[in-house]
Amino acid sequence: MLTEPDASNLIFASYERKATRLKGYDQHTRTLSGMRQLFERAGINVSGFPIITVTGSKGKGSTSIAAAALLQGAGLRVGLLTSPHYLSLRERIRVNGTALPSDDYARIITEMAPALQSVDAALPDDQYLSPTGLFLAVAMRHFEEQHVTAAVLEVGRGGRYDDVSLIENRVACFTPITGEHLDKLGPTVADVTWHKTGIIKPGSVVVSATQSPDVAQQIREVAAQQHSRVAFIGIQNPQPPVSNPGLFLRDNVALASAAARELITAYRMKASLAGAADVLRRVQFPGRTDRVSDAPVVWVDGAINRPSAEIFINSVLNESPAPRVLVTALPHDKDYAGLLDTLAPHVQHLIVTRVSAGHLVFAADVFAHAQQRSPHATEEPNVTAAFARGTELATAAGTLWIVGTQSLVRDALSHWQRDLTTLITPLE
Repeated sequence: MLTEPDASNLIFASYERKATRLKGYDQHTRTLSGMRQLFERAGINVSGFPIITVTGSKGKGSTSIAAAALLQGAGLRVGLLTSPHYLSLRERIRVNGTALPSDDYARIITEMAPALQSVDAALPDDQYLSPTGLFLAVAMRHFEEQHVTAAVLEVGRGGRYDDVSLIENRVACFTPITGEHLDKLGPTVADVTWHKTGIIKPGSVVVSATQSPDVAQQIREVAAQQHSRVAFIGIQNPQPPVSNPGLFLRDNVALASAAARELITAYRMKASLAGAADVLRRVQFPGRTDRVSDAPVVWVDGAINRPSAEIFINSVLNESPAPRVLVTALPHDKDYAGLLDTLAPHVQHLIVTRVSAGHLVFAADVFAHAQQRSPHATEEPNVTAAFARGTELATAAGTLWIVGTQSLVRDALSHWQRDLTTLITPLE
């Protein structure tokens, strides 16, 4: 049997061999034919249980986690597929909040390896088996073995050419859609929306967050073509019953609740969301306004622009005693100015760092802007040293904000030894 590292290497092998040749938009560089063949050869069931598929530009991970928790609270056994991971690739695949065990991960990929390698070897030079699709295959096999009664699948990037669209869903869930991944889905928001509406299946139910008028109209048009009903969920005011203070969760939990309710109704399940709040209170949302320490208080968040920074600060400022220290790392292509302009006025010290992942490009402009925004800005390229310095400056009585790119979040969760084996805190 493959070891866990060898199994992970096999997941990424096909893509890595072809990556340098993949230039252009997804509709020109991605095809689902290889994954269809793999599903058939490996005997993977694509329609064994009710499915919610979640896409969008922001909030789809937390919406997926919340939807799975709500269904679990309703008495179902729930599979969950999300991306990216933080500390282990196995975090992407969960049943009732618990990550795929290492032995099962290695075994499933070992069993799938002959079919995977056979299909991959026969693909044309411009096609590959995507890691997203292979994680989906592992997830569907694990869900079947674990006898799940429902599943929530988060789309990797787009929708129409994402492998998750191979799975027939009954509920298509849309978080807010904006201009993101324009180099792969663009060049316009209309193009991004076209990709994401590819998850709408014939006769399904579409549940969407509030969208811009143009995006909402596109969703309605595609839903009409598929004879699917559409429900838009408005902006929420009350904070949902979760332990996480993130204000973004108000709308995301409301959207997740609507999607879960539609799935239960569509399949006439003997399940009720009435008692789901208990499970929702015990759900962790890793890396999203995530309090990982108390002395000092340490908040970790993946905000990368002005709007997300504003949501972060409005969520945690009242629970962030002074002195406050910000540690941030943002690649050159992110809205570092918007994030620094928003957060710098509220901190006594600001540390600009880099991340342990070597593939991101960091520019001197980020530190230069930090110096403009704070007289106490310093640069510490080593992320571990930046965490140590930030902790020292915050003192045990203060607060450390670690806010920036997802790789920074990953480094922070590892540094503070966050246990992500389960997303649902057990009852004592």
